[in-house]
Amino acid sequence: MSRVSATVALLSFLFVAVSAAAGADLQRQMEAVESIRGLTFREPVRSVTIDRAELPDRLRNQLTRTLPYSIDEWAGILEALLLIEKGPGNPFDRLIDLYEAQVLAYYDPDTRTYYALAEPPPALQNLPGGLATADGVIVHELVHALQDQHHAIGRRALSLQKDTDGSLAYHSVLEGEATLVMLAYLIGQSGADFDTLVRQPMFDGLLASAASADMTVDPSTPRYFAESLKFPYLQGLSFVIEAYRRGGWKAIDRVHSNPPRSTRELLHPDDYFEGRFTPETFIPKPPFPVPTISVEHLGEFHWGFLAGKENARGWMSDRVTIAHDAACIPTVLVETSWESEAAAERFAKAYTTFLDNRDIGFLHTQKGKDVRVAYGADRELMERFLR
Repeated sequence: MSRVSATVALLSFLFVAVSAAAGADLQRQMEAVESIRGLTFREPVRSVTIDRAELPDRLRNQLTRTLPYSIDEWAGILEALLLIEKGPGNPFDRLIDLYEAQVLAYYDPDTRTYYALAEPPPALQNLPGGLATADGVIVHELVHALQDQHHAIGRRALSLQKDTDGSLAYHSVLEGEATLVMLAYLIGQSGADFDTLVRQPMFDGLLASAASADMTVDPSTPRYFAESLKFPYLQGLSFVIEAYRRGGWKAIDRVHSNPPRSTRELLHPDDYFEGRFTPETFIPKPPFPVPTISVEHLGEFHWGFLAGKENARGWMSDRVTIAHDAACIPTVLVETSWESEAAAERFAKAYTTFLDNRDIGFLHTQKGKDVRVAYGADRELMERFLR
């Protein structure tokens, strides 16, 4: 396979340009997935075709079910954490718009149904016709059905609902595996040998090219939404490729039996595969009794987004409490631990600089490998937290 065609295959899930009709016979694609993965479907996959006009409401309902709080609270949490800026309208609508612009088909573990769109997103209709195949997209989504039948992914995802970092890590494994199976299918269709190609250093260069590619995103969309949408596919794919290189599809089966619980393990696969890092179990309780909007677990991905990737290296654990006063104005209490004092100092400097640049008044302390930062409306609470 040429570099150009391999890059197209690698990007084909995120940038699809053809219709995948659910009315098509899925049996051939199911057999292809079984052949690649060495696993069998335990039951037929229900498939439904929907009109694109139905998609926003369906996405809204599905995403709402994944949140441990209301939509309004969710928007307030993202704003309080400075992941997105306050703006007109509900940011949830912008997330729905982003998904709608990318989605061609999806699998819903709650209904155990494969949904296909009768037509591609308007923004993608004029892309080159060979950019993706309907079969490739169907294969990707059928992998999620296979994962669900063998690993109950819906139940596991629900158990991680209050762990933002753990949830993102788990979904990254699911999307990475589905994308790798899709690539194996497309590469096989081209006549090339997937096992040989995926072990070549060139494949890593293709991943880097895909990571730097621009998505079809409206300029008004918060960068956080775009980056958090890309992460499961690209970083998840990179992680799953590393698993494959260490033991083929059986190694990926073993990942499912003990999936990574932090984005650090996705970003640095050796930490996971060589047992260099074991995440602490996250308990979503504040450091002391205080009225809270949420207690969040952000992980290396989010701290890298806020303070720079290089400044998030060495992350060990965190707990971020978003408290509120009588007027429901938030105060954010950040606790982080790092693998060395140097890593803690590097993060503290970068994060406080980020807050300074946003004109956010804050207090902070560093004691050895631990960094605490507080900002928001309640000065007394901030001081109590740092004490």
